[in-house]
Amino acid sequence: MFFVSEAPAAEPQKVVLFVSELRSESGEILPLRDNVRAVLTYFERQLHIQFEIHRYPLPRILAYAKNGEGIVFGLSKNRERLSQLVFSEAVYANTVWMIARSDNTFKFDSIADLKGKTIGIVRGASYGDDFDKQSNVLFKVEDDVSSNSSRLKKLLNKRMDVMLLSTSFTQAVDVENYLRQGLRVEGQTDEQNIQSGFVVLNKPLMSDDLHFATAPGAGEVWINKLNQAIVSGKKSGEIARLINTVNK
Repeated sequence: MFFVSEAPAAEPQKVVLFVSELRSESGEILPLRDNVRAVLTYFERQLHIQFEIHRYPLPRILAYAKNGEGIVFGLSKNRERLSQLVFSEAVYANTVWMIARSDNTFKFDSIADLKGKTIGIVRGASYGDDFDKQSNVLFKVEDDVSSNSSRLKKLLNKRMDVMLLSTSFTQAVDVENYLRQGLRVEGQTDEQNIQSGFVVLNKPLMSDDLHFATAPGAGEVWINKLNQAIVSGKKSGEIARLINTVNK
């Protein structure tokens, strides 16, 4: 896969962009959320480019990025990734929420409160070096496919104690409403379970800065250009406006 395709000067230059997929319970890849698509459109306008977007599971897009085949969008930093990839400035931050069954809720103050629990995460996801270091040590990690409804059903069926969800929603009630709507769309008919089977803990696990990233080398020129647009978009408030006001 060629990293960047050339185009006549009047046409936007095409840039390969990898974005982690999110699937429905039936296996269909769900479209990018409107606010994320709006942010990507902002960068396309600023840099006169056209993203050639490819959606794959996170481990696969990480492999492509490390091979220099394109840029990843929406990636958080950890020690291992920093040793292999070049990151842009943070574009925006997601909140990593913890969802528990209503009959198995707990108070969360620090990672130590996860001791002995089974934590459901999307395969390949990282939640910082401290969390990653304690995975399958302090707590057990349940790696899963990127399908919110499938993961939530596993939680309700007591196959995990906590489900982690990274999202631009900043209020727990909005996360609950989003997950409930997803269950209804997927055909979940037990309305009582939908309404009262799970809760989003009031204190999130973390705020997770998300970046563009690519392999060292030719792709770094695009990271530098993206950084200029990030700084401009943050200064003007445009990126925050798109993330927070465009339909999530």
